[in-house]
Amino acid sequence: MGKYEENLERIRKAVRCEPVDRIPVAPCANGYMAKSQNVLMKDYITDFDRACDANLAELTSLDADATQNVIFSPYLLGTQWLSKAALPGIELGDDEMWQIVECENMKFEEYEDIKKMGWDAWQQKFIAEKCNNNWENLKPFFEANPRCYEKFYHAGIPCICDFLMITPFEYFCGGRSLENFFMDDLMEEPELMHEIFDMVLEHNLKAYRQQIQDTHALGVWIGGWRTGPDLVSPAMFDEFVWPSFKAYYDLCIEMDVIPMFHLDSNWDLVLEKFKRLEDKTYILALDSKTDIRKARKVLGPNVCILGDVPCELMSFGTTDEVKEYVTKLLDDIGPWGCIIATGCDVPSDAKPANVKAMSDAAHEYLTTHPQN
Repeated sequence: MGKYEENLERIRKAVRCEPVDRIPVAPCANGYMAKSQNVLMKDYITDFDRACDANLAELTSLDADATQNVIFSPYLLGTQWLSKAALPGIELGDDEMWQIVECENMKFEEYEDIKKMGWDAWQQKFIAEKCNNNWENLKPFFEANPRCYEKFYHAGIPCICDFLMITPFEYFCGGRSLENFFMDDLMEEPELMHEIFDMVLEHNLKAYRQQIQDTHALGVWIGGWRTGPDLVSPAMFDEFVWPSFKAYYDLCIEMDVIPMFHLDSNWDLVLEKFKRLEDKTYILALDSKTDIRKARKVLGPNVCILGDVPCELMSFGTTDEVKEYVTKLLDDIGPWGCIIATGCDVPSDAKPANVKAMSDAAHEYLTTHPQN
């Protein structure tokens, strides 16, 4: 068994909450890897071979067990949130972080256009006209992706997030802007939203099935950003979000793909809902806003949890503080069924010594804390 297969099996064992030889580390760290490897942001998102080499160099230095992407383009964000992105080297400085532009990019009347045209045709037209022509801009990214995956394979580092499954909620919350989507759409026109959501979900399930087949995906993100209980009541979550989560999860399980619920912000109030899913089949990826210890208590020992080293600790803490955090975290919720990473992405201004300390603390844990 080669290094790639060993690392992948370690991840799969963590998902199944089985004993592993060391606690796996699987960062998501796009902006950080550019900074740590001295690549300008504008080059990182345009020269994908250079970006891939930078990512590999950083992950190799960490002895990472897996990654959550091999390369990245912020043009992906516009397709996922029906929004425009401000980019380094264009709207922003050459080494500034990309940003989503929060605005009402989509008008309410365009829901009727979706009903007339169908989701796929409307989305293609909308992205071409109002989202920086993102599909065209993404061609170099998609062209580079296969050879970058090949480099990662030979380096022995599997990618556990091959693409992102977007819920209808997230599309329109991005395109319509948060205020308009919540106040004018969800509150005032729930029946219309159900009709539109059903159209999008039906299309996406077919598209994602094909994408899994085409990419031979190992794992996918099922994203939860503005669908968390900081913004959405548990009842509204069940009505507008959970049907997509469950449908995407079922597709992943059917096709032997690891579903990773990437949950930004505080999800404490709806953790119980994930007990509806089968144990040992998915990853719950939490940032430091959700009470990760509560998640373990609610969901029990048979759900794999990824996270949740706080971003502020990575940027402003010391190596001793990082190691202490990781060790205490594994004491409390592990060691089995754990994958160590930061909450969401490693921040671009993280201290390299702290990122290395996070990885070292995870990898050394079973040596200093042997299990019976």
